[in-house]
Amino acid sequence: MKKSLSLLLSTLLVLALLAGCGAGGGAAESEPEATIVGTWAADVDMTDLLNDILAEEEEIGPFLTLRSFSLRLLADFKEDGTYTMAGDPEAAQAAMDGLKEDMKTALQGYFEKKLEDEGMDMTVDDLLQAAGMTLDDVIDEMDDTFSVDDLLSGLTGEGKYSLDGDKLFLSDSLDEDIDPDTYQTITLEADTLTLTGSSEEEEDEEETALSLYPIVFQRTN
Repeated sequence: MKKSLSLLLSTLLVLALLAGCGAGGGAAESEPEATIVGTWAADVDMTDLLNDILAEEEEIGPFLTLRSFSLRLLADFKEDGTYTMAGDPEAAQAAMDGLKEDMKTALQGYFEKKLEDEGMDMTVDDLLQAAGMTLDDVIDEMDDTFSVDDLLSGLTGEGKYSLDGDKLFLSDSLDEDIDPDTYQTITLEADTLTLTGSSEEEEDEEETALSLYPIVFQRTN
């Protein structure tokens, strides 16, 4: 079970990081006054995508359905061709708090099924009482799984960017060059930046099926 939880968090971090790295846009030809320079924010609802992933987990998946899991991504594109990105701490904390509550419900169902399978005539409360624990204690022992700091770390980055039509190219750091084969496809209006896809998705149909796109950013400054 703990392995399944770790897999869930790892998957979540990778997907969230991908979404964060995609934060950007380019000026549309029909609106030459639009510019990517400035600060942007996007609320990304990952609930359905993560529930689809969880449905394939044999151990905890049948008992765990997320009610809500959303992240707020922040991006700042500067005039010098560099960018920074980050996750909003308040939104990340709310997402993890919700995950903890959903996990408690899942653990209740998981333990009930284990007791039934073992033919044990006792309730989950009896089991936990015998162990001197509560469901909250079990969650607390999984503290690393629900680390907001780790989640925010995965969403934090900086690098270089360039625009070419409807393609946004990003480097992974200020010291790295931009990869001309890796990009985000975008549309850009005055105050709305929409990520519509990526070069990785074009190459991998299975990835596309689990896509978070479109991701809509609004200008904040």
